[in-house]
Amino acid sequence: MRRFARVLTVLALVLVALVLAAWFGGRAYLGRSVADYDGEFAVPGLSAPVEITFDSMAVPQVWAETDADLYAAFGWLHASERLFQMELVRRLVRGELSEVFGEAAYPTDVAQRRLGFARRAAADLPRIDAPTRALLERYCDGVNAWIAQRDEAGRLPPEFAVLRFTPRPWTVEDVVAVGYYQTWYAHDLSDQDGVYARLATAAGPEAARLLRAGFPWSIPSAPDRFVRETFGATPAPLRAASASNSWAVVPARSTSGAALHASDPHLTIDQAPGFWYAVGLHSAEGTEAVGVTVPGLPSIAMGHNGRIAWSFTVAAVDVLDYFQETYAEGDSSRVRSGDGWAPVRTIEEEIPVKGEDTPRRLVVRETAHGPIVRYTARGPVSVHWAGFDLPATGILNALQVVQATDFDHFRRAVTSLGALDVNWVFSSRDGHVGYQLGTPVPIRTDTLPGYALRNGAGGPSWRGFRPLGETPAAYDPASGWVATSNNRPVAPGGAYELPGYYDPYRIARITALLSQPGPFGRADMERFQLDHTSVLAARWKSLAADGADRLGDEALARDLRAWDGRAVTGSTLATVFELWWRALTPELFADDVGDSWQRALDLQEAVLTDTVAALIDDTRTPDMEDAAAISARAMETARTQAAGRTWGEAHTLTVRHPLAQVAALNSWLNLTRGPYPVDGDAATLDASFSRFDRDGARFASVTGPSMRYVMDWADVDAFTLNLALGQSGHPESPHFADFLEMNRAGRRWTVPFTRAAVEARRMSTLRLVPA
Repeated sequence: MRRFARVLTVLALVLVALVLAAWFGGRAYLGRSVADYDGEFAVPGLSAPVEITFDSMAVPQVWAETDADLYAAFGWLHASERLFQMELVRRLVRGELSEVFGEAAYPTDVAQRRLGFARRAAADLPRIDAPTRALLERYCDGVNAWIAQRDEAGRLPPEFAVLRFTPRPWTVEDVVAVGYYQTWYAHDLSDQDGVYARLATAAGPEAARLLRAGFPWSIPSAPDRFVRETFGATPAPLRAASASNSWAVVPARSTSGAALHASDPHLTIDQAPGFWYAVGLHSAEGTEAVGVTVPGLPSIAMGHNGRIAWSFTVAAVDVLDYFQETYAEGDSSRVRSGDGWAPVRTIEEEIPVKGEDTPRRLVVRETAHGPIVRYTARGPVSVHWAGFDLPATGILNALQVVQATDFDHFRRAVTSLGALDVNWVFSSRDGHVGYQLGTPVPIRTDTLPGYALRNGAGGPSWRGFRPLGETPAAYDPASGWVATSNNRPVAPGGAYELPGYYDPYRIARITALLSQPGPFGRADMERFQLDHTSVLAARWKSLAADGADRLGDEALARDLRAWDGRAVTGSTLATVFELWWRALTPELFADDVGDSWQRALDLQEAVLTDTVAALIDDTRTPDMEDAAAISARAMETARTQAAGRTWGEAHTLTVRHPLAQVAALNSWLNLTRGPYPVDGDAATLDASFSRFDRDGARFASVTGPSMRYVMDWADVDAFTLNLALGQSGHPESPHFADFLEMNRAGRRWTVPFTRAAVEARRMSTLRLVPA
């Protein structure tokens, strides 16, 4: 997501120039390319008519006689609402952005070609079984049918008119490449290898020890019983627990007598369109599911099938290692390997760049560890990722998740999705709940920290992966619930290390809430998702108060100690605390790590928890500072920056379409929403991860709940599902941002499952018929 966000920013600048030069339409012209929600369209290849019903938020439910027709309609819907988003992702994955956007996108294309998602997808196509391939082909047929009929009528989305190109047809290879990239992207969201390595080098052995420990005090997702039976160890003492949340509660602790399930994945929320597209799929051949999908991938990523529900959070297990390679002198065709030399594989790529007559030539080099991704003064650096050891087509087993009926079937499906680095939560209509780590767990052969740059001549860092029976899991635990919030899957001290980049905070809050006597109902699940108690504030508000005391500000110190730690828009204390926590970082680390202090928040937590005096002290002064002294310096800055503002004044969300950078278009097309005051911080269940503007002392919310769902299995038709923005990627669609206000207010949208309940909410009907 970080890379994709950077790409979108670059592309927006290029798009702005093109818009100014080429935009010639008006609202009427733009409206011609908005998706259709009623009427009848002929689609080649259909065996029978397909009916698509829409509710008032444009959530479709597809009713087909066969799975083949169902998937064709699925492709049609994705293309109708998110075609340009699909095209951007496809070009990002394949390293083909420069062909449309020119020089600005070339570095991204080079990085993607080196990693080789498209090459590996193409090589693994023969692994797809015939039934799965047939469904993927029908999905692509649906995408291409929509493109064809819109292109013929000159009604493609406006971005294509501005950029003056028509997307080429979608293929099975495209679907596999996009899916394969998603398994990389899941880990890329949390990977900190480079940051941790720089901090460990700059700050010394104590910092290296703390970074390697990875918050050993945080709460694991797999229960103690699993750790004892599988790892033969007792977890470390638990004290507390950024990103997504998911949990499930057993019927015995539910007011309805049925299992409860809640999910809210945290992704970028300040860009349009939103990440997810909601849909219901129903086939007379047995496929039944409702949930959210990723445009370009024909599967329900999170949702339910009437028998089980599933959701996931990023696991952040370290499944990626970097190697410092050594070329033979004057010879880039060999690298050192053990006592000898090993060949380097070379692949020639051609990258077309807009405005240039001849494609640029790129030589990609791969060692036994993986592709060379960068060059340093010491030589080339290669990367080994778990996804290189597994079939690129593994992600297609997501189709099996939709068909699962019990936990055994489910866990075998979710652990076969290639290198997808996620935690899975399960619940069922018949009253069971479960947790399964879906990430392939490497069997490591060295004892280096996960973030360490390894010696390329030293051999592989792992050999194969742990079998299913040795992976963290839980089924109907004695606690009565399972939960995951990007925290560590198991506590340290077991039979093998499970290094990763885990968040310690949010799991503490959901653990405290679910550990209450109960029983719980749907309203409790919804309330927990909107909880604004900051675990970060609860842990460190006393130290902030100590700093205020050192400054002689007794009133502020008293208020901070009495504060409930809720990061809500009306709180001035939340503003002071958040600014203090940010100001604390340079006060702690500028003397130790220089400019790297800007990425040292994880180290900050660890240093303060362990009270590491050498790192707390400011070596630039003759005095020996303790934590309270450093806190006082940070508090002096925070008080000035806060200037009496509430958290809602200092912390806002603004959602922008890339075209919003053109002021006239922004005003004309209403391409920007906000700024809105935002509750929460990076350690609340209703999370907000922010970009901090140090000059203005402001926080811009960029990541938060991209979707929320709640299921009470007592009523499958009362399933609630909210998006962060809207179903459509088209700025002139009435469904571009119609979920935004509802989501901000915490209101819920019901997406039923049975035909009668769906019909009761139907606002329009679209029919696709055989051509």
